[in-house]
Amino acid sequence: MAKFRKLLSGQRSSRAVPVFQLVPGQPLTTGYFLLQVEPAIRHGIAELVESNPRHALTELALIAYLMGMGFDYPTAKVIVESWEKDDFLLAQGILTE
Repeated sequence: MAKFRKLLSGQRSSRAVPVFQLVPGQPLTTGYFLLQVEPAIRHGIAELVESNPRHALTELALIAYLMGMGFDYPTAKVIVESWEKDDFLLAQGILTE
């Protein structure tokens, strides 16, 4: 109960506490999250060279969002790439070629 009251009062522990833990022994730290999205970031940087910045950032954001929803990077990339061929999204200006 004391830990709960301390938590509610906003006092911080001297020990770093992970935000969430899915796998025992694997704390989900900032570094862990950055490693998970690194392939998407690299893809976004490569897209900047090949296309306009709006397209590259939109694609990066969509891939990262799908990864946050639980898709792995290759699957998220394939999904977003398939959306690029959707004439409705292109006509609405939501995605650009």
